Amino acid sequence: MKTGKLVILMIGMVVSGIVSVNAQSKKERIELLTRKTDSLEKVLSVKNESLVQLQVKLARIEGAADAHNEQLKRFENKADSLKAMLIARNITIESQASKITQLSTDINGLQTQQKEWASKNEALTLELNSLKQKPGDVGIVLKDVKSAEPPKEELKAVTKPDPAIKN
Repeated sequence: MKTGKLVILMIGMVVSGIVSVNAQSKKERIELLTRKTDSLEKVLSVKNESLVQLQVKLARIEGAADAHNEQLKRFENKADSLKAMLIARNITIESQASKITQLSTDINGLQTQQKEWASKNEALTLELNSLKQKPGDVGIVLKDVKSAEPPKEELKAVTKPDPAIKN
């Protein structure tokens, strides 16, 4: 029985050694896994902080982009307004150019009419002077002077204001 006890004792020791080795191995594994977990938690924490910082930067950039978009819209609206004003001014300029052309035409016509009347006036003055020298032909001269007067329609055209000319 001594051998049986010895065998049992040996088996118990082997089992105890195996359990002890197994327990030590598990303890080392647990420590190793705990260290790895702590390391992974630190890495995860750093990455989370980095992610939060990136989200803050993104929010700032989005805010700046919104502000720039609003400013861009204001500039576009102002440009549209200025374009409309420019078109209105161009229309006014074209209208004024048309009126200037009409006035130039009217002035040219009046200058031509003035030259005609000046030459008629000169002719009448010469004729009047010649008549002053001949006192006997007064009746004939008066008829000629009346026939040399411009027609009343021409006088109306001269004295009537031009509707295109406004003060």
